[in-house]
Amino acid sequence: MSKIQKTILKAVTEFYSSKWRMDDFLTEDDIRCRLYTKLESALNGNRNVNVHAEVRWYGRNNDLKYRSDLVVLDHRNLNVNPVRLPSKGYSFNKYYCIIEIKLRRLNNKESNTKYDRIIAGDLEKLSRISQETGGEYDDNKSFILIAFDKKRSKKLLSINRFGTPVEWQNW
Repeated sequence: MSKIQKTILKAVTEFYSSKWRMDDFLTEDDIRCRLYTKLESALNGNRNVNVHAEVRWYGRNNDLKYRSDLVVLDHRNLNVNPVRLPSKGYSFNKYYCIIEIKLRRLNNKESNTKYDRIIAGDLEKLSRISQETGGEYDDNKSFILIAFDKKRSKKLLSINRFGTPVEWQNW
């Protein structure tokens, strides 16, 4: 595991373990902004690594239509030349981490079972992105899901865990 990878995982774990109050996050964007700031601060010494939000994935055959909340990538492999790029206007070959974020509010009407299926769907999305980008064979790539469930007062951190049951913790 690279130094960059260790820095990312440490920052995400510290963020998750912080003593957040339920009113600290009103929206998923609140979580994304705070985690983005934490990652940028942790990676500050490495000018080749950037954190980006709302990154689109198209896959090898342009059939993967996903968007990730946060992606940490090596900007030396970032192409923003408008010639021959997908509609998103950029492409890159090297990334370190993909992060999906979920926040369930108190007034959410979905059952716990249905919400757990939504979480499972996001883990499946991470798995597909991993398969399409060769990430499942690379120890220097992480696929992270971080979720806060206000309705159950639970939280979840899943790192590179595809196909395993989620383990909610008390918030």
